[in-house]
Amino acid sequence: MSGDGILGIRDSKQSKAAITRRRNWLKRRETWLVVLGVILHAVYMLSIFDIYFKTPIVHGMDLVTPRFRAPAKRLMLLVADGLRADKFFEPDSEGHFRAPFLRSVIKGHGRWGVSHARPPTESRPGHVAIIAGFYEDPSAVTKGWKANPVEFDSVFNRSRHTFAFGSPDIVPIFCGALPHSTWNSYPHEFEDFATDASFLDEWSLDQFQSLLTRSKEDPELKRLLQQDNLVIFLHLLGCDSNGHAHRPFSSIYLNNVKVVDHIAKEVYNLVEDYFKDNLTAYIFTADHGMSDKGSHGDGHPSNTDTPLVVWGAGVKHPLPLSNSSHHDCSYRFVDEHAHDTPTPKAWGLDGVERVDVNQADISPLMSTLLGLPGPVNSVGNLPLGYINMNEEDEVEAVLANTKQILNQFLRKSQIKQSHSLYFKPFKPLAKYSSLLDHIEDLVSTRDYKAAMELSENLRSLALEGLHYFQTYDWLMLMTVIALGYIGWMVFLVLHVLQAYTSFQGNVFRKEQAVHQQYYIGKMHFCGCLFMGICSTLLFMERSPPLYHAYVAMTVFLWTRILNECAFIKALWRHLSGSKFHYAIKLFIAVVISVIILEFLVNSFTERKLYTWCFLTVGVLASVYLYSLIPWRSGIPFFVCFACWVLSIFTLMPAEIPDNNKLVVASGAMIIIIGLTARWLDQHADGNKYWSSISNQGIRKLRFPMLFHLQALLVGLSSIMVFLSTSHRTEKQELHAWHQLINWSIAGFSMVLPLFSDDGLLSRLNSIFLGFAPTFLLLSIGYEAVFYGALALVLMAWILFEHTLMYKERKSSASIKNSEELSILEDSYRSLKLSDVRIPLTFMVLFNIAFFGTGNFASIASFEISSVYRFVTVFSPFLMAALLIFKLFIPFMIVICAFSALTKLLQVPRLGCYFLVILFSDVMTIHFFFLVRNTGSWMEIGNSISHFGIMSAQVVFVLLLFALTNVYTKDIRIRPASPSSRKAM
Repeated sequence: MSGDGILGIRDSKQSKAAITRRRNWLKRRETWLVVLGVILHAVYMLSIFDIYFKTPIVHGMDLVTPRFRAPAKRLMLLVADGLRADKFFEPDSEGHFRAPFLRSVIKGHGRWGVSHARPPTESRPGHVAIIAGFYEDPSAVTKGWKANPVEFDSVFNRSRHTFAFGSPDIVPIFCGALPHSTWNSYPHEFEDFATDASFLDEWSLDQFQSLLTRSKEDPELKRLLQQDNLVIFLHLLGCDSNGHAHRPFSSIYLNNVKVVDHIAKEVYNLVEDYFKDNLTAYIFTADHGMSDKGSHGDGHPSNTDTPLVVWGAGVKHPLPLSNSSHHDCSYRFVDEHAHDTPTPKAWGLDGVERVDVNQADISPLMSTLLGLPGPVNSVGNLPLGYINMNEEDEVEAVLANTKQILNQFLRKSQIKQSHSLYFKPFKPLAKYSSLLDHIEDLVSTRDYKAAMELSENLRSLALEGLHYFQTYDWLMLMTVIALGYIGWMVFLVLHVLQAYTSFQGNVFRKEQAVHQQYYIGKMHFCGCLFMGICSTLLFMERSPPLYHAYVAMTVFLWTRILNECAFIKALWRHLSGSKFHYAIKLFIAVVISVIILEFLVNSFTERKLYTWCFLTVGVLASVYLYSLIPWRSGIPFFVCFACWVLSIFTLMPAEIPDNNKLVVASGAMIIIIGLTARWLDQHADGNKYWSSISNQGIRKLRFPMLFHLQALLVGLSSIMVFLSTSHRTEKQELHAWHQLINWSIAGFSMVLPLFSDDGLLSRLNSIFLGFAPTFLLLSIGYEAVFYGALALVLMAWILFEHTLMYKERKSSASIKNSEELSILEDSYRSLKLSDVRIPLTFMVLFNIAFFGTGNFASIASFEISSVYRFVTVFSPFLMAALLIFKLFIPFMIVICAFSALTKLLQVPRLGCYFLVILFSDVMTIHFFFLVRNTGSWMEIGNSISHFGIMSAQVVFVLLLFALTNVYTKDIRIRPASPSSRKAM
């Protein structure tokens, strides 16, 4: 007899030896395929760094010596970390401005504007843009704050001496290896989010004041301070720390704005009293802003808009606003904000001319004020609106800025030409030397206006040329990666058909074996030859080693596919000869799968789609179940109720508002859900729709008090949520014993599910209660309720599938099939076409775990204050680890439910896993072509992160499968009746 597989029918009668050989082959193939998948996705994910995150830094350029007199002898740089532009400029509730000194500068003897940062709006990239003048590739954020992943030039490098005081995470980046620098930083322990961090800013001021005091008794120190080309840098971290801990609209943060204004005033008075020469230039700005929920990283205006105030030697005085103040209205900044963005009336500065800049423009501004060569890697445009120079010096300053950027272009062009077999130059700059000569002629004839215009045009062309060579290899790399992903998906389809369905059968006759072996040998030879040719060409072009890896993986995959040519032909013959109704079924399954995957792709940018999804699915599933089973069972109503409850959460804001009471109440809700599941588990006797998943008939539990202990830990975690948050709200330091209790509850609770009973419902309920305390301690608002709602939907999914299984077994035809179904292993059946719904449903639930409580694809979507009940002293990697673990908890309970379901339905779990990876890679290849390199950096960054998330899914889904297997491997399915198959 035969069984209905995904694509066909085969004889199910096999000898024991054949079954053993097949099982051994399958285990080897699965292991090999998992390893290949992890390696392939890891390698292809690295292509992101070669395509989009490639470092812009090149070495070997000559410095451009300025041909104008330096307007200032020294420069004072004040950077208020995490200071938002609107909170700095706007008045408080009483109408008083928070920065009276700097406002007096703006209106009396300085210039102002908004500095536009580019995502990722983090401290390191922001300071690199300000001080070095280029936008560091975002991958540098992952390489740590304490050391430079690459060497780059900066204004500090060009200075005669630099004094710097501030955070240990910022100051050493620029001064740690700089011989002509004097710097100091406070200990990491000072960065405690449980306190008012404005004292960190006072510390930097005290260090500078102490420096000036000591110089009166130290001749060498006084000599250093009296030099020209001097830079003094004060890093003020208070706003950033207070913004994270208390939000930017809190009184602590807003008071910190007053503190930095006071520090700016004190610094100005100290410097003017000490030097008494009016040769100091001052720049006050911020590296990034702060979102309303106390985070930063993305391209929201609250994160990209930062204040800029410049005054002192070489700086223009304020000008009244006029219609001609902004002549280039089409210009856009790196955060995609228009050049003529109106100044809010609440700022009270609409009558004073505003000069906005890109953040990287501050670096050439500092270099010009000090008369220094610009940093060789800078891509900033000199903002002339701040410089007080005569017309000739202005042209010389812009020309120096242009030559410095042009030198980078020429160096990149030279490097690429020396490595390319077929070099394609950037044609608009083919005659750059004649343009330079023409500009020099215009300067010598004092036609400064024409010289300025040509210099600015040449600078724009040089920046376009830098982008051209930055993206030079994109077409080749994207083609190779796309072919690689397509090859991987085709190979996965072939493996699933061969290993987990009843299609394989006697595809090959014995007499074909020798011919097949000969064909595979020829394909291996051709594949190796083609790979060798490609590697030789790449080697001649001196391509990076990863380029060889990308090509090798793609060629290897397609070679393996061509090895299966005979199977592909047999598959095509079978599909061509199959009945029409089966072709229709297959077509409908493919169409539905594509629709669901496209829905998931669009859900990355529109979370509210899940609301409509679960509202619709709740109705359809309950109606379908109502047609199969009596309404008195309660299952149709429960499925609809669970789906509708979960649909609410994607309507809520991704920025989770604080609601401590809701978190505490969620603990009670979780205990109620656990109690209900326990009662159903122990009182399912006679309920045929619960029979296989409950502990019916087992009167003696392994650990009768385990449930009570888990419920107690959930309640205790709710109490600790209240106590820990209350202490932090009252500005009290989090007690060490609070932290110890929180860590103990979180660790101990996650071990307890291992000791629960092995019934499906009993074990899943224990897993749900086991992760609940940790999730509650890491929650700040409605996401704690989401955890319970997700568990209800997972239970509804299991009940839905269990009902379908029961009805299928009940029908006489299905019983006949189940008795003769082709078996892959002792207790697993072949996959059927209808089983495609299982991985598809898993993917929907897995993605709702992504986006149910935020936007996983956004750097700033998740709240750092979630970790404050475990650690308050700034520790970026520990905090990131806790935050990531919180995000993974919903994924883990989804995977636990999925694993239990595969045991209940007796389908191969790894077969379903490969289908999940197949569907994930369909989305991956879609996101690969949706990656943008135009528009705002927020859109570009999100498109890249979407691709990265889906590309990494094969790895972390596999890791979560392995981790959750510890909890689910000994789940046993109880027989529904004596006629049922044996327990697993």
